[in-house]
Order: sequence, then structure tokens, then C-alpha cells
Amino acid sequence: MSPPPAAAIEPSLGGLPLASASPGLSSAATASPSALHETQLRRQAFAAVVLAAMCIGFSAPLVRLADAGPASIGFWRLFFALGPAVVWAYAEHRSRLRQARLAGATALRPSLRQVLLAMLAGVFFGADLIVFHKGLALTSTANALLLGNLAVVFVFVFGWLILRERPTRGLLIALVLALAGTFIIIGSSAVGAPHAGSRPVSVIGDLLCVGAALAYAGYMLVTRAVRRAGRGDAVPLGGGMVSLVASATGAVVCLGWAVVNGEVLVPQSLQGLLAVIGLGLIAHATGQGLATFALGRLPAGVISVVLLLQIVVGTSLAALLFGEVPSLVVLAGGLLVVAGVTTARPN
Repeated sequence: MSPPPAAAIEPSLGGLPLASASPGLSSAATASPSALHETQLRRQAFAAVVLAAMCIGFSAPLVRLADAGPASIGFWRLFFALGPAVVWAYAEHRSRLRQARLAGATALRPSLRQVLLAMLAGVFFGADLIVFHKGLALTSTANALLLGNLAVVFVFVFGWLILRERPTRGLLIALVLALAGTFIIIGSSAVGAPHAGSRPVSVIGDLLCVGAALAYAGYMLVTRAVRRAGRGDAVPLGGGMVSLVASATGAVVCLGWAVVNGEVLVPQSLQGLLAVIGLGLIAHATGQGLATFALGRLPAGVISVVLLLQIVVGTSLAALLFGEVPSLVVLAGGLLVVAGVTTARPN
């Protein structure tokens, strides 16, 4: 599953909106080259996040085309994404060294706690992929994507129950909407619609996708912790290094699960091989990378909502490629889920 990146639950990283010039000030202040450059970068960031949603939307259809076991698909996806992650992490490292030299200081290193937290995030992400791929095999693409995107709602629920963060009215509304939509979708699978076009659906498959959302929520919470763990003599762990460590750990988890359960490890056709390569390079590296780039220029809430386009992209591709047309009941439940997820997003 490829919901929005974990960084999307962080506070907004975008700058403040440009203020209009007062009558007593020169209009050149608001039309300065730096302001125009910032506006251009924001437009580029918005285009990047739209493209990211389109790339991530390919995830579920590519999983359908990959003729290997659920955990094996997760392993190959993360394996082919390791190359871009290495480049990203190396670029961050070089930048940190360069900044330290300019400041005449010694570059700090990540702490062991940070690395262990990043590995724990990888365990959660590997579990998310295994459970989501298994659930996708037992239900429709629309059901899987809608239920898989409950992760953000679960993050805020965990903050309420575990971290004792006081729930807001918006969170309670989001929880009611998301749960109502979830029950409608799962109820439809149980009694009303045994098939979605040519694809059988099942309660087990739907519940597995909810479980995947829970695992991804754990990944988001741990990633947030590791990004905030740089204090004292430890440097904050950059997104590239977190991605590298988490992806490598998740790949080991997926491979171990696949071997223990006797899954088909290697794709059995050229189509299957191209599908897992596409998962690694298009859905994971490009999609998540573009979303991370956009987080530096746009508010996280805007990015999170735009990334919900992945549901539309994935469901549309499934309808075109596999004849999976969601029923009106699923669409109604999906609208409630999307409304709940949107309400739970940070402003």
C-alpha cells in the first residue's frame, strides 16, 4: 500500500502566504524576485504532488499484475526502491558535511536510537505491504484503496488513546465518518455484493486492508518519532536516510515472511518482473519522492488531500484493466471514508 508519506502528518512546512502591500509601502516589496521565485516553487510543488498521486495510484494495479506471493511482491518493491534511496541518503550526507565545513564544525552523526527507530518503522512498513497485498488478493481494488487510506485516521486515534492527546471535534467527526464508511464497505462485501465486476470481494480481504492501515499508522508514528529524535550530540535523521533504513528493513521482513510461508519468490513472467520494477521505481521511489519534495513547499494538509487522488487513479485503472467497477454502495461508503480522512488531515 502507498498511502501518503509519513511526513504528511507533520505540521505544515510551507511558508506563510504573501501579504499584500500596504498603501504606504512600495509595491516592489510584494513583487520582489524572491517572492516570485517562491510562488513558482509552490506551483511546481503542487504539480509534483499531483504527479505523485498518479504514480502512487499505480500501486494496486501493478500488484495485481505481479505473479508472485504477497510478501515477495513487497520485497521486490522495496528492493528496486533501494537504489534511489541510497542516492537520496548520500546527497543528504554530502550536504550535511558541506554545511559543517562552512560552519567550521564537526558533522554530527545519527544516534543508535534513531537508527533503531528507523528499523522499527521498516518493520511496520513491511507488515503493511504483506497484509495489504494479501487483502488486495481477496477483495476489490476500490475496497482495498479506500480502507487502506484509513491510516491517517488511526494515527490521530492512537494519539488520543496512547499519547493522551485531547481529541478535537474534527477528529471525532472524522472518526464517525470513517467508521461509517468502513462498515458500509465491509457490509457490502458480506451480504450485498460478492463481486466487483470480475473481482470477488470478501470480508476477510477488507479486514486485512484495515489491518494494513493500522500497520501503516504505526509506520507513520514511528517515522515521526525518528525525525524528531535528533537532539544533543545527534543530528536529525533526514528523510533519505530514514527511507533507506526503513526500506532495507522492510525488505528483509518481507523476504523472511515469504521464505517461511513458502511463497513464490521470483516473478514467473516478464509481465510480473516489470510490475515489481514499476512498483519500486514508479509507485515507491518516484511517488513518495515527489510527495516528500512537495512537503518542503506546500502545507502538509493540502498535500495529504491531493494525494487522495491515488484512490481515483487506482480504481480507474482497475476498472479499465480488470473490469472492476465498484458498486453504488461501495462508492457511498467510499465517500464517507474519504470525507473522514480529509477531516482528520492537519490544516
